[in-house]
Parts: sequence; structure tokens; C-alpha cells
Amino acid sequence: MNKFFHSVSLIEELCSGCINCIKRCPTQAIRVRHGKACITKEFCIDCGECVRTCQNHAKVVNRDFIKCLNDFEYTVALPAPSLYSQFNNINNVTDINAILTAILMLGFDDVYEVAAGAEVVTAATKDYVNDHKEQWPIVSTACPSVVRLIRVRFPNLIDHLLPLHPPVEIAAAAARKRAMEKTGLSSEKIGIIFISPCSSKVAYIKEPLGMEKSSIDRAIGITDIYPLILAHLQEASLSPLDLAIAGRVGIGWGRSSGEALALETDEYLSADGIENVVHVLED
Repeated sequence: MNKFFHSVSLIEELCSGCINCIKRCPTQAIRVRHGKACITKEFCIDCGECVRTCQNHAKVVNRDFIKCLNDFEYTVALPAPSLYSQFNNINNVTDINAILTAILMLGFDDVYEVAAGAEVVTAATKDYVNDHKEQWPIVSTACPSVVRLIRVRFPNLIDHLLPLHPPVEIAAAAARKRAMEKTGLSSEKIGIIFISPCSSKVAYIKEPLGMEKSSIDRAIGITDIYPLILAHLQEASLSPLDLAIAGRVGIGWGRSSGEALALETDEYLSADGIENVVHVLED
């Protein structure tokens, strides 16, 4: 089995050797050796459960920070749909435009919603599901950790994976194309920077499954960028730019069961949390 890049790593000096992370790991990728946790890279799926569980903060997510904007001549932010749920009283497109405008105030040159990519994936999924009923059950590939979980623990389900890129990849390709047309710059001078909600997608960017290279260049965590956006939100709300391009379907992907509800079908089963996903796949 090939070794993947992993976004989750261990700060050994902070590890106390407790087994909380072992209990939560869905692929048994963690063992304690010589009093310290050890991650078996071949089995890690970057779900982040060990990060959430570790009381000593010995597990960390290796992500990028806002200073990475200096690596490129032109940068485009890709906010995940789940970013909007971090703010109170988001009721209409004006509120979303205020958030997107605040993102530009951080130094980005443009912004492109991942929710727009979600709408493309939704339409393609509807067509695929209708044309491939013999393949049921069909498993979404929107979450990289679920894809890696199936690869590691449920290889007999690989043929049931939906053969579509996740929304963030669709959005990144569209954002890069738009930026190149708008600026005349070469692709290498443009930075597509994902505002990521999880460690899983950070790992995907560095080493995506099913393709050689992602269209995304960097990933900044929502937890890191949220307070920066919040600091500019009041000013952005006074005169928000018209930046939103996604509709209700795409934005809905950021809510529980949002992806399934977008398909407008009763024939689905959704699961939140890696433990519940494991139970569904086992069944």
C-alpha cells in the first residue's frame, strides 16, 4: 500500500501516552509505543478524530496560514459552504456577500464559492444515479476521509464510489480558469486557496485520490481565518460587493444531510461523524 501525505501529525513531547486517540481511530492506525502515540501512515485516513480527542493537543493539523497569499501574484479564496454556518443571522444573499467581501479584505484578489461547485456535482450526481441503478448503493466521494476509509477498511465497496470529483475540485478548476482569463497571468502565478473545514480536505489537496494533482494550491483552516473575517465583517456589511454565485442547493451542502437533500430523492441514507459512517458501511 502506498504511503500518502497526511495532514495529521504528532507533537511527541506533548503526548502523555493515554489511549484516547486509539479508542477513536476508525482504522486502528494508532498505537502507543515507548509511552508515545505512533500513527501508522498506511492506515491513517486524516479524519481528525485523534485531533479532536487529544486533551494534550499533541495531534495537530498541518495546514497553511494567511501569509501564504504572499506566494502568488493573484489569489482566489475558495470558502467551503460550512463557513457560512459559523456566523449568526445569515439569512440572505446580502449576508453572504458581506462575508465574501470580508474575505477580500484579508488580501485575496477574488473569491469563488465551493457551493457553486457543489451545484455542478449535484446535477452530475443526479444523472449518474439515474443511469447506474445497478451500482447501488452509490457512495458519495465528497469527503476524502470516507474515500480513504473505504480504501483501507472496506475495499469491497470501491466499485460503489461515485466517480465524480468533489465540489472543491470543481470550484478550484473554475476559479483558476476565471482568474487566468481575467488577469492574463499564467496558472503558476495564481494561488487557489481553500478555506477548509477539516483535516481530511487538507490531505486531499496535497495528495488527491483519483487524480495526479489538485487544482488547489493551499488550504487555510476555517478556525484560523474565522476571527480575521469577523474583524472585517461589520465594515463589509456596510457596502458588500456582489460576489455570491451559488444558490440555495449549493449552500445547503454545508448543513447536515445537505448533499443528500440536494438530490431531491427519498432513496438515501446520510451519516454524520466517522463512527456513524463506519456503522453504515459495515451494515
